[in-house]
Amino acid sequence: MKIFFLSLCFFACNLFLSEAKAQEFINYQVKVVSDSLPVVKGTLEKISPEGVAVNDGYGNYIMLRSKNIISIRLKKKGINTGKGFLIGTLAGAAIGSLAFTDNNNGSGDEQLIAFLAATTLGAAVGTTYGLIAELKAKRMFLKINKDEKLFATEYKKLEIYSKAYYIDRP
Repeated sequence: MKIFFLSLCFFACNLFLSEAKAQEFINYQVKVVSDSLPVVKGTLEKISPEGVAVNDGYGNYIMLRSKNIISIRLKKKGINTGKGFLIGTLAGAAIGSLAFTDNNNGSGDEQLIAFLAATTLGAAVGTTYGLIAELKAKRMFLKINKDEKLFATEYKKLEIYSKAYYIDRP
């Protein structure tokens, strides 16, 4: 029984405790749609009235001018539905495997049913948690449509999510 509660506590800690956040811009992903390039996803490096600079995670530093930007979408990184399903399934399998450690509990069929039930329940709980986390992720969507004047007024909303905001501040 102690192992069950320890496993449950470990699962809860992994799901609900977040890591320390030294630099907030790393936790957000930006997706920029433009007319000149394919969709660019990555970390927002710098934003100004003239345009946007994105690091795509592969070492490419991509700069887009405001006259080419169609839309910008900002999303907080974190647990999504797939990760929640995986974590829930693994935790359910770990808890369900405890049915096999107790030899006095019953026949092999009962232990197998307990294992499958715990795994299925863990998958369902993990998927639900992943969906909720994905819906709660802070998102922002700016529809620019190649309008430079609109971009010049709207870019300030994204400034706090850029790397330059944290590095260039005194």
